[in-house]
Amino acid sequence: MLADLLFPPVCVACRRLLRGPQALPLCSLCRPEQQPLPPAQRHVGGVEAVHAYHGPLARAVAALKYEGQLELAGPLGRLLAAADLLHRDWDALIPVPLHPWRALLRGYNQAALLARWALPAGHRLRPRLLRRVRATAPQTGQDAAARRRNLEGAFAAGPAVAGLRLLVLDDVTTTGATLAACITALRAAGAREAAGLALLRSLA
Repeated sequence: MLADLLFPPVCVACRRLLRGPQALPLCSLCRPEQQPLPPAQRHVGGVEAVHAYHGPLARAVAALKYEGQLELAGPLGRLLAAADLLHRDWDALIPVPLHPWRALLRGYNQAALLARWALPAGHRLRPRLLRRVRATAPQTGQDAAARRRNLEGAFAAGPAVAGLRLLVLDDVTTTGATLAACITALRAAGAREAAGLALLRSLA
């Protein structure tokens, strides 16, 4: 295909050319570095994750999120698209929103970019159903209890979510506090069902 010639598949970690599209977009040198996510950690507290936040995939997500390497959104989003939870009968998918100031400074929402690439046919992406109404301190370095306190009241949803089945998408989950806060806000606004899905889960 012309697209394969113009945009050949590359390893998301080291950018070596791949021989063709791979289920895991890592070359033969980087793939052994990727620690698998233990089955017991795939579904935790209503939040599903696909891969471990480790090695080359962790570096690729960090490059997308903090270094502006937006070309990684496609292959990483397609990894997220493999999640079974994504293919249930949801009324809408919602990326975890950034606070407006954070979105302005970063220039993009990495969760929204991943969601666009992961969106299954027939599903709708409706980011405006959920808002981040309070700026929060970075979660890095905080324990689970502190992360939950940090996110109290940070998200809000309106009456438009009433009766809907909604899936919230994020790039990384550690304690699950961010996605849990999103789910709580959606349920408080009347969502019939809400769940969370992340590309990577921290093994710490």
